[in-house]
Amino acid sequence: MEQMKGSAMLLLELLILGGLRAEKGSAVLGTLDLQIDEEQPAGTIIGDISAGLPPGTSAYMYFISAQEGSGVTTDLWIDENRGIIKTARVLDRETRDHYSFIAVTPEGITVEVNIQVNDINDHAPAFPKQHSTFQIPEHTPVGSRFPLDPAFDADSGLLNTQGYVIKGDNVGQAFRLETRRGPNGVLYLDLVVSNVLDRENRSSYSLVLEAYDGGSPPRSSQMTLDVSIQDINDNAPAFNQSRYHTLISENLKPGSSILQVFASDADEGDNGDVIYEINRRQSDPDQYFTIDSRTGVIKLNKGLDYEVRKVHELVVQARDRAVHPEVTTAFVTIHVRDYNDNQPTMTIIFLSEDGSPQISEGAQPGQYVARISVSDPDYGEYSNVNVTLEGGDGKFALTTKDNIIYLICVDQLLDREERDSYDLRVTATDSGTPPLRAESTFVLQVIDINDNPPLFDQQEYKQSIPEVVYPGSFVLQVTARDKDQGPNGEVQYSIVHSHDTHSSWFAIDPATGIITTAAPLDYEKDPQPQLTVLATDRGTPALSSSAVVLVALQDVNDNEPVFRSNFYNVSLKENTPVGTCFLQVGTAVRS
Repeated sequence: MEQMKGSAMLLLELLILGGLRAEKGSAVLGTLDLQIDEEQPAGTIIGDISAGLPPGTSAYMYFISAQEGSGVTTDLWIDENRGIIKTARVLDRETRDHYSFIAVTPEGITVEVNIQVNDINDHAPAFPKQHSTFQIPEHTPVGSRFPLDPAFDADSGLLNTQGYVIKGDNVGQAFRLETRRGPNGVLYLDLVVSNVLDRENRSSYSLVLEAYDGGSPPRSSQMTLDVSIQDINDNAPAFNQSRYHTLISENLKPGSSILQVFASDADEGDNGDVIYEINRRQSDPDQYFTIDSRTGVIKLNKGLDYEVRKVHELVVQARDRAVHPEVTTAFVTIHVRDYNDNQPTMTIIFLSEDGSPQISEGAQPGQYVARISVSDPDYGEYSNVNVTLEGGDGKFALTTKDNIIYLICVDQLLDREERDSYDLRVTATDSGTPPLRAESTFVLQVIDINDNPPLFDQQEYKQSIPEVVYPGSFVLQVTARDKDQGPNGEVQYSIVHSHDTHSSWFAIDPATGIITTAAPLDYEKDPQPQLTVLATDRGTPALSSSAVVLVALQDVNDNEPVFRSNFYNVSLKENTPVGTCFLQVGTAVRS
């Protein structure tokens, strides 16, 4: 392009010359409109200036004039002799969308060249942020809209942003997107509430928003919008039970804790912060009791007299700390007893067939082991007795529906081979002061079931013996062990006989697993007989496993040579030279 700059003065002279010629005749002016897609590689041909010359004319040289900063001298390469226009670099429509220059021939013909850079879909819509947070109050009316920052696409027309979608975590279709095209061509979007928002059901949404353009294929980008649902005070505190009962002794010391009430509020912050109080207008005007406003623990405030009052009823309120608080009420019944001189009584009945403390190792979780009944003569049938179970390493649990009859049940699967007994202790404690208790300890035996097959110490046994041994000779001994107990763990051995093996040559002791020969062996028939040995326990049903025994027979010379033919016949010519071989006899040896 240095040549282009050096031609500036020549161009000026030609323009003056062209002006002089114009005085003699009409000036010739041509126009050439060209276009090229952006992002084409450097050296791509755009067009030929000669295409803009008037018909029937040609030129051997062109002088180029372009405005400074037009990009012609930096982005284009123009052959001033041939008029060929090429790209000098990769063009970017978003940086410059057109180029213009004037080409003049030595004869003064002027061609105005305009090059339009066509857009291609080389940009995806881009959000200003990859991650953004947003807060919306719960129970916001359906249809409420919240503007979001749009995505921008440097491309134009259909290649610009065409739409948005929510790709993930829009649980319950809580939101939808609505769009509108602005005067500047930007596609704006609003987040619209399309379903009821309840913070207590779901406190946040992590929405993945995707913007896409109209290319083929379309280009897209995503952002994550974390929507936090702000709490409003739409839940009242809720007690874990509507009525509480307890029993205390009349000699309980002031300051002692009696029981604890508990209320929870599904709201958060001050809306869910619960405080407790006793309604003095409706209960306990003499203030025998106090309640901790934060913990809900009710304590004795002053001494009680059983003879004066045997039952106290409290109205306890739980309120949240919102500006307009919600209040819930529960009732507490406190029974006063005069003394405690009888310990609880406890009866345990084991639910096995013989009534002994035992359970099958095959018992499933939930199966009952024992039934426990408790009572306390001090308070009658419905006494406030707490029963606990200790020991068992979590394999057993205690359950009750009425606090009178308790059941010990299996809580986890048992394995006698891991542990065959458990030391358990059941304790029944009343609520007296001081509390009295009854205890019972017992050893629970785990009864075996046939859940383990015998296992050989090897899956394959090998032995080598001579083929000539007496029947009853020792070959080898196999061993299998069974983790079970009693008949379930007693192992018996046998050989699996089949027609395609020589298993009949051998026998096995069912008790010891010793394998001996049972018949003469013959190396020539089977040099390596193979046996399948079975180990079976005596359970019902019986379990078994197998192993393979390979016996390698050692050959001995137990067969004499045999001629291949009993008679040989041969003819010789007379005068056959001495040493001529006229016959070969052969023998076969089986050993």
